[in-house]
Amino acid sequence: MKQYKNLIVILALLLLVACGNERNVQENLESSSTNREIKITDDTGTELVFEDPPKRIGCLTEICVDTLKQLGLTPTAVSSNGITQEPEFFGEKGKDIAIIGGSFFEPNLEDMLSNDLDLVIGLGGVHDNIREALGSEIPLYIASPSDYHDSISTVEKLGELLQKRDEASKAVQTFEKQLEEYKTLSTHDKTALIMYGSDVNFGIDTNKSVMGSLLSEITNYPWEAPTGEGHNNGGVQFSLEEVLKVDPDVIFVETFSFGSESSPSLSEQLAKNPIWSELKAVKENKVHEVRTNIWANGRGIGSMSIVLNEAMSILYPESVEE
Repeated sequence: MKQYKNLIVILALLLLVACGNERNVQENLESSSTNREIKITDDTGTELVFEDPPKRIGCLTEICVDTLKQLGLTPTAVSSNGITQEPEFFGEKGKDIAIIGGSFFEPNLEDMLSNDLDLVIGLGGVHDNIREALGSEIPLYIASPSDYHDSISTVEKLGELLQKRDEASKAVQTFEKQLEEYKTLSTHDKTALIMYGSDVNFGIDTNKSVMGSLLSEITNYPWEAPTGEGHNNGGVQFSLEEVLKVDPDVIFVETFSFGSESSPSLSEQLAKNPIWSELKAVKENKVHEVRTNIWANGRGIGSMSIVLNEAMSILYPESVEE
């Protein structure tokens, strides 16, 4: 009988220990889940650490606006005159989004602080220097896509940070499907060129830029450059003499007006140069002024999807269903 009682005591003690261990494990799991940090490394190699996914996001660059749209999110504040109010993005609702004043190159710090932002997303080579000004108040994520693959990566990385993995995956799959379809439909026998500028001192997107690398997937885009410079990575200053050497079939023109809507377009200014009229694209009326906000500034997969649609309808209209 005594041995039986001792056995009962031992079993009771073991049960208490097991319950205690289970409770400790559960508490540790809850604690780990609650205190888990979210880490992300931006395109400068800077690691950002968050306790919770950022909710209030300020966009100094249009790839931020574009990417948030793909993730089903709305930015808290944006730079003015961007893609926010374009119909493919936030349209009329974009008017309700707070504006970060100042210029693209020198955004207003007070506007960022007053909007109680959890995160600011800027463009590499332009906004890197405001990290120190924001200090510990607001983390700064720098996006610096070199080609269209980097733009896809931006969607995936921000989808992870903002806990929108499914939305990011769906957006990327939709874009990649569209690109593959157009690659199949294209005959790849037209030579295209994207040029940009505000006056006759223009530049071109090479095949190392976001949109240049994208067009090179659906058509002949032979414009190469050893280094990246200009309004985005992969851009390079150029001359009409150099353009004439290749003599593209189609030219897409991005005019930067810098607030002066009444100023002539880039193609109108270049028309004063006699070499312009020698170009095949000019002779055959294949010069197209495009939306600079989308083609030059967008950089995200939403903008790239629009560019694919517009470019294919011009380059290979017979291959694109209405």
